[in-house]
Amino acid sequence: VHSAMAENTRVSEAEVTRRETHIRAGLRDREVLDPFTWSYPWKGAAVTTGVGLVAMYVTNKWNKKPYYFALFPRLAALSLVAGLGYAMGTMREHHYKTRDAVIEHYVSLHPQDFDHFKDRSGRSFSQIILPWYPRRAEYTKFD
Repeated sequence: VHSAMAENTRVSEAEVTRRETHIRAGLRDREVLDPFTWSYPWKGAAVTTGVGLVAMYVTNKWNKKPYYFALFPRLAALSLVAGLGYAMGTMREHHYKTRDAVIEHYVSLHPQDFDHFKDRSGRSFSQIILPWYPRRAEYTKFD
């Protein structure tokens, strides 16, 4: 019964490849209108610019000033904030690339520890869960 169920849930290699290329960052073609395809530095710059624009608008509304009040100093500050967001995205990208390189190097040095990952379908659910024995307060006879 378990083997038939496991065979039904197996995914083809083509589907696994399609899912991996769709989910992983940097593997999809970049589109301007789809921020999920942007690199981390551009995401960081966009987020910090958006937060800065909202902060400028709310500050002007709160102080009852027109939208163009202190526009040039605020645009200079906004460009500085966008540069900071870009730098933070670059640091994040560097961190993840370094982490992945360290992990791949470790896996290449110790391939015997990672043999169980070669089966993409993995283990069936019955092999993962542990047996469960109910232990309730009212069952004191066997304690």
